[in-house]
Amino acid sequence: MNIRQGFAGAYGPATRDDQTAHGDLDLVRVGQALWRGRRTIALLGLLGLIIGAVYGFGIARPKYAATALLVMTQSQDPVISGDLPANPVAHDLSDMNTQLHIIQSRGLVQKLVEALDLSRDPEFNPALNPGLPILPAAAVTDGPEQVAQVVSAVQDAISAHVQRNTRIFSVTVRSEDRVKAANMANALSSLYLQDQVDAKFQAADDAVRWLSDRVGDLRQDLTAREAAVAQARARMDLTSTEELAILNARLKDARARLQDVTLRAERASDTERLALQKAALQNSIADLETAVEVQSADVTTLQELERDAQATRVLYETLLARLKEASAIRGLQQADARVLSPAAPGTYLSPRKGLIMAVCAVVGMLLASVHVLWRQFVHAGFRSVEELEEATGRPVLGQVPHLPVTDRGALIPFLTDHPTAAAVEAMRNLRTSLLMSDIDQPPQVILVASAVPDEGKTTQAVALTHSLAGLGKRVLLIEGDIRRCTLRHYVPGPSKHGIMSVLTGDVALSDAVQHVPGLDADVLFGEASRTSAADLFASRRFEQLIGAARAGYDAVVIDSPPALVVPDARVMARHADAVLFTVGWNKTTRPQVAEALRQFAMVNAKITGLVLSQVRTEELARYGHGGTYAAYATYDKGYYGTT
Repeated sequence: MNIRQGFAGAYGPATRDDQTAHGDLDLVRVGQALWRGRRTIALLGLLGLIIGAVYGFGIARPKYAATALLVMTQSQDPVISGDLPANPVAHDLSDMNTQLHIIQSRGLVQKLVEALDLSRDPEFNPALNPGLPILPAAAVTDGPEQVAQVVSAVQDAISAHVQRNTRIFSVTVRSEDRVKAANMANALSSLYLQDQVDAKFQAADDAVRWLSDRVGDLRQDLTAREAAVAQARARMDLTSTEELAILNARLKDARARLQDVTLRAERASDTERLALQKAALQNSIADLETAVEVQSADVTTLQELERDAQATRVLYETLLARLKEASAIRGLQQADARVLSPAAPGTYLSPRKGLIMAVCAVVGMLLASVHVLWRQFVHAGFRSVEELEEATGRPVLGQVPHLPVTDRGALIPFLTDHPTAAAVEAMRNLRTSLLMSDIDQPPQVILVASAVPDEGKTTQAVALTHSLAGLGKRVLLIEGDIRRCTLRHYVPGPSKHGIMSVLTGDVALSDAVQHVPGLDADVLFGEASRTSAADLFASRRFEQLIGAARAGYDAVVIDSPPALVVPDARVMARHADAVLFTVGWNKTTRPQVAEALRQFAMVNAKITGLVLSQVRTEELARYGHGGTYAAYATYDKGYYGTT
C-alpha cells in the first residue's frame, strides 16, 4: 500500500483510481520529495558534521591503548608434584581463560591501584574531576566506596585476550595518557607474575611447614617403635629365628626317639627301663613343645614390631629428604608465565573522529529526510487539487492563493488596486468555473460554506462578489453568519438596518442594503438575534428575502457560518443554486471535510464544487506541486502582476 492509499484509508475511502494511478509512483514521489528538500538535508547533514567535529576534536577525551604480551610456560612445582610427570599442554591451554580472569580480578586490580596510586588520578576517580566540589583528599580517595569505584573504573579500562592457537595472551589497558597506559599494562603484568610467585611460595611454605610437623611426628613414632622392638627382644629367651629352628629340631628328634623307644618296649622284656625312658622323652617333648609355642609367638610379635619400625623409618627418611629439598628450593619459585613483550607507549584508540563526523552527518541527513518526508506525506489536510478531488470525489472549481493582506479592511482596496494579481486572477478563474458549471442556467444564488472557521470563507465571499461585479452584474452580498458578524471588518459599515430588520418586516430589502463603492456591490449585513439563527433561515421570511434578492439582483452571494459548528449553512443551502465548499489549504483535515460533506448530503444539499483556499504559493514547490499548476508556477510573472 502506497502512502496516498494509507492516508486515504485513515481519513476516508480511497477511490479505485487512487489505488491504481499512483501505485507505481511511490518511489518517484519519495525521490522527488527528497530532492526538493535537498537543502534542508544538506544543511542538517552539515550541522551533524559540525557537531561530530566539535565532539570528536573538542569534547571527547582521547583514549590510548597499550598492550603487553605474556606467554604461559610449562613448569611444575617440585615440592608438590615430586616425580610426577608434567601436565600435558592441553591442560595448560584449558587454564588460559582462568588466567585471564585472574589478571582482571578485583584483588589484582586493587594492587595495581595501590601500586600506582590511581585513587588520586582524576581519570579513574570521578570525585577529583574539575567542576566538582573540592573535598579533602582523604575524603575522595581513601573511603571504601570511593576505592571500590576507582577499582571498578580501572577494571573497565583493562581487557585480556588469548591469541588463537597459542599460549600467548595480551593484556591491554586504555587510558587518556599513552605513557600511563603502558605503565599500567606493565605494572599489571608484573603484579600478575609476582602474584603467581607469591602463590607458589605460599604453597611451598605451607608444604615445608606440613613436612616439618610430619617429620617431627614420625621421629617420635620411630623412636617409640624401636624401643618396643628392644623391649620385646629383652623379654624373649630366643633372640632369633635360628634358635627357634634348633628347638624345633630338638623337638623332632625327641619325638623320633620316643617312637623308637615305644617300638623297642613292645618287643623287649626289659619294659621297666624302657618305660622310664619313654616317660622321660614324653616330658622332654612336652617341655620342648611349650618352649616352641612360646618362642614362636614372641618371634611373630618381634617381627611385626620390626616391620612397623622399618616402615616408619622409610617414611621418616623419605619425608626428611623431601623437607630438606623443599627448604632448599623454597626461595627458587618461578611464575608459570613470563613477559614476552612489554607494553610500549599506547597507540591512539578513540574517539574515531572521522567515523564520528560521518555518523553524525548521516544521522543529520536521515533526520532531515524523515522531516522532509513527514511534511510531504504525513499531513491531515489537503495540498493539491488532485488530493482534494480524490478524497472527496467532487470537482474542485478553483484554488485561491493566500492574499497578501494583514488587515481585513485592506482586502477590497487590494482587489481594486491590483487587478492583475495572481489571487485576483484566481478568483476570476473560480468565477468562470462557477458560471460555466451550468451553461443553460448559470447559478444566481451562491452559498459559500466551509467545515470549520478561519478557512478564508468570508474573504472568498467578498472576493467573489467583487469579481462578479466586475462583469457589470448587480451583485448582493448577504452576511449569513449572524452569530459572529465579521463582515463589518471587511466592508465599511454596517448601515442602520441589517438582515434581521428585513426578516422581521421592519424595512424592505432595498432599504436595508448598503452599497459599497470599492466593492461595486450591495451588502446586507448580519444582525445579532436572540432567536435561533437556524430557525430564522428555515422560516418562510428568509425564503421571501431570497426571492426578493433574486428579483433585484443578477447574483446573490451568501456568506454562511461553518457547517460543523452550526446547522445554518445546511438550512440556507435549500435556497441556493450553487454551493461552494471552501477547504483551507494544508489546514482543514480530511475527517472534517468528510463529515461536513456528509452533513450536506443528509439534507440533500448538492455541493456544486470545492475551493482550495489560502494556498501558500511559496510552499507549493516544497511539497512537489510547484510545477503542476500553471497559475502558480515560476513562469507566471509574464502573465500576472508582481503582487
